[in-house]
Amino acid sequence: MRKLRLTLASLAALTLAAIVAAVALAAPGAIGRAASPNAGAATAVYCPAGERKARQNVLAKYVKTMAKVRAAYFKNVKDKKKRAQFVKKQQAQLKVLQKRLGQCEDE
Repeated sequence: MRKLRLTLASLAALTLAAIVAAVALAAPGAIGRAASPNAGAATAVYCPAGERKARQNVLAKYVKTMAKVRAAYFKNVKDKKKRAQFVKKQQAQLKVLQKRLGQCEDE
């Protein structure tokens, strides 16, 4: 009985970790974005050295993982409205990342 409890607890922990990882991939930087010191009007004109490259890397990583994250979500969620909402949020996040990249001037 004790082994069964430990196994169930381990499976619950792994499931939670997988969900957190999927959310982190779906919305990279969402947690830190709210209180970012890089936010503001100054970054619309000037980006510190390396910022443009960092934004390019974030965008490229997001685009690369979009299909995989979407497939994993669709595998678990069959509701058409929830799927459409997920895709809409994914596309909105993509536009935000593209806009942030576009705000950086070439150095």
